[in-house]
Formats: sequence, C-alpha cells, structure tokens
Amino acid sequence: MKTYLIVIIILSFQYSCKNNSGKNDSLNNTRKEAIDVAVKYVSDKFKESEVVVATDGTVTVTDNQKNFVSLSNKKIRYIIDPAKVIIGLIDDDNNEDAIITVSYYINDYLQVPEHLIIINTDGKLALNRAIETDMRIIGLKDRMITAEIYTHSRNSPLHDCSVCKEVVKYQFKKGDLIVVK
Repeated sequence: MKTYLIVIIILSFQYSCKNNSGKNDSLNNTRKEAIDVAVKYVSDKFKESEVVVATDGTVTVTDNQKNFVSLSNKKIRYIIDPAKVIIGLIDDDNNEDAIITVSYYINDYLQVPEHLIIINTDGKLALNRAIETDMRIIGLKDRMITAEIYTHSRNSPLHDCSVCKEVVKYQFKKGDLIVVK
C-alpha cells in the first residue's frame, strides 16, 4: 500500500511540474517573440544597426554607420531588457499581449524611454504603438495597465522624489490608451 501511495505522489508531482513547464514555455516564447518585434522596431531606426545580445538576454542595438563628413561623436543606443517585458491581456481578445520598455541613450545619458505596446493578432505579435513618455510600467492585470507617472521633468531636482509621482491606470480601447479613473 505504501509503494502505491509513493508512486501516486511521485507521478502527481511530475505531472504538476510538466504542466507548469508548458505554461512557462508559452510565456518564454511570447517574451522572445515580443523582444524580436522590439529589436526589429529599434533596428529599423538606423541605416546600419549592430545588435548585441548579452548572456542575460539583454539586447543592445547601436548605430553602426560611420560618418566621415561630420565630427559629431553622438553615440545612440537602445537597450531592451527582458526583465522589462510585461506579458498579459491588453486588448479585448484572449491572446497574450506584451508591453516592453526600451531604454534610449545618447552617449551615456538616459533619454525618455519608449514603451512598445505589442498586440497578438492572428497568432502573431505585432507592434501596435510606441509611446515615448517618462513613466514606469508597474503591472498589467485584468486588461489594466498600471503605470507610475513622474509629475516633474527629468531636469527638475524633484524628478525622483517619492511624493512627486502619480500612479495611473490605463485601459486599451479600440487602439487607444484611455486613463481609467
């Protein structure tokens, strides 16, 4: 009797691990496909782009074109961090969508980030819109995008003060982000 009980426990444990790995594989595939869409979007901004993937999955896209006419040494780079990919339901269907925050640097100075809203249409992820705004995406739950908005500009000394931030909820309706009160 004990051996049957042990076998049942082991089989149920293996089955539960197998179910979780299937869901994790689906999330990882969605995350990878969303990152691919973001890399294509950023690479298309340059005539010649260089894409470098770090060991942790962080993707850096830089302009690889040499400018022999101008003495400008302005180096532009975009960084796509897999940890900043949020997967969930955004639009009205039941397909997993994604929001990716892309960091944008000129030389070593962080600029206003871009937030890419990527919608799953007909089984493929496609870029719906890019929003360039100074906010931080907190989460995505029940088709509500929760973001932290900075109430002062980047060059203000009060930019990072904890009381100078506002939490706002957005909902995606008919292709537009609408503030939910």
